[in-house]
Amino acid sequence: MKIRMTVIAVASTLITFGNAAFAADATKGASLYAQRCAMCHGDKGAGDGPVAATIPEGQKPRNLKAGVYKYATDDAKFKELLQKGGGEVGLSALMPAQSDLKPDDIDNIIAFVKTLK
Repeated sequence: MKIRMTVIAVASTLITFGNAAFAADATKGASLYAQRCAMCHGDKGAGDGPVAATIPEGQKPRNLKAGVYKYATDDAKFKELLQKGGGEVGLSALMPAQSDLKPDDIDNIIAFVKTLK
């Protein structure tokens, strides 16, 4: 009986606090975004970064503030896009893969992008 109560207590704790322990960090995501995304998507996500002016029409960076995406319609697809790059998911091949990032880093970037408005 004592073991059963311990298991229930541990399970309850994991359910209650588990998501908080693994929640994405938009602040960390902002730093990664600034390093890896802002040159094209702009500091505030409007698609107006310094490199954007050199990109041909039809391949311009997405305005992330608009919250309307061609491919990244949910977190799983957003992760796939960041991991594989645009060309691998039918978007612009000019968007590079971020395959060297850890999954937590990708989650953090996504969390930050969701704050853009």
